[in-house]
Amino acid sequence: MDIIELLFVILSNAVVIPAAVLCFAPMKNQLKYSTKAIVIAMAAVFGVLIPAASFLQLRFSLTANTVLMPLIIIFYIAYHFCLKVNFSRSIAIFAYVCAVMSVFANTANGFDALINPTANALFVTHENAVFQFSLSAAGAAALFYPMYKYGSFLIDNLDFDRIWYVTVLISGTVLAVNISMVPQNYQTLHTNNVFRVYWTLQVVFLLFEIVLAVIFYFIVDGLLTSAKNEERRRFLETQESSYRRQQKYIEETARARHDFKQTVRMLTTLAVDNDIEGIKEYLVKYSQTLPENDVRHYCKNIAVNALLNHYAITAENSGVAINWEIDLPDGINISDTDLCVTIGNILDNAMTACADAEERYIKLTVRFHNDSSLYMIAVNSFNGKVKQKGDRYLSTHRNGSGIGLSSVAAIAEKNGGTAHFHHEGNEFFSEVVMNVS
Repeated sequence: MDIIELLFVILSNAVVIPAAVLCFAPMKNQLKYSTKAIVIAMAAVFGVLIPAASFLQLRFSLTANTVLMPLIIIFYIAYHFCLKVNFSRSIAIFAYVCAVMSVFANTANGFDALINPTANALFVTHENAVFQFSLSAAGAAALFYPMYKYGSFLIDNLDFDRIWYVTVLISGTVLAVNISMVPQNYQTLHTNNVFRVYWTLQVVFLLFEIVLAVIFYFIVDGLLTSAKNEERRRFLETQESSYRRQQKYIEETARARHDFKQTVRMLTTLAVDNDIEGIKEYLVKYSQTLPENDVRHYCKNIAVNALLNHYAITAENSGVAINWEIDLPDGINISDTDLCVTIGNILDNAMTACADAEERYIKLTVRFHNDSSLYMIAVNSFNGKVKQKGDRYLSTHRNGSGIGLSSVAAIAEKNGGTAHFHHEGNEFFSEVVMNVS
């Protein structure tokens, strides 16, 4: 076996390397392992498989496609294993890269046909090996940045499987057509206008894939922007609704405090006059006007205390048992609005979830840690049924992500913290940390 011949076959099969680099470009934020670890692993895999496959190709006179196909399948399995994304996104990027690389491969076949008109693309010539690897490497280099920057945006933000599968269908069609166009004999291309049509189709396919990617990006960007605006609108509506509930309760308690001051003045006047019967009669009438639910003292923050009283009354009327431990002094470095919207959304979601549960309860703990962090931990019962998209919980009462949880996460991030949500059995956990230093 000629060693020079083997090296050219290895070079021909090495086109999977620039293809692999292009596949990983849009996955920069979706890697399970470090970039260094993946590079080492892929280098080890390709370093063994490509020479071995090339040796078998040359030893048994196999066609290029016969050897490349197993290499591509093995790469995809390893590729998907290295990613955190689901199947739809990994196969979509993989199919797109394969379609683009098939254009480069057929273009290399065209150049080879000009130099070696009596050869064919099934068995690699030295020129074809150089052309194909050079075009693939140059094409991957040219497309790497757009895939890295804009492709990663799509991968990170578009989680609609059906849309990704549509792109797989389109890329797969281009790939299938290009495979069917591989010339069995270069002499065919030199007949009449076949060569002109062949070159035209390669240019059209390449432009089609690029234009399709650009259009796809702008369509998705528009859809995501629209979705974010809608979510922002719903977020503001939720804040407004929560603020109105809080304001109403605060006004009611303010009126109660004002009335109580008047009562104290009245009782003082009657006491000064030593009118014991008047005091007794006034107290009887006043006690009849008092609400059944007493205002409870949960914390020193007036707004939050009013909000907690509101939900305590709602819970009592709904048959929901509550167990709240609140350590929230007044005057911390988090606005009352942020505190009330966060606690209000957590309790709103908990109350909604409890409605469908057999056993209804809400546990809420709010505590300081080291005078720098505020922890909120809520546990509520629910019916055990959830809707999730990745690590996001979706509302079971409408399409899309639960706006309440999104609001909590946004406010936590705004205050230098984090929000995590998870469930175990029939219990749902909300864990929020905010920086108050």
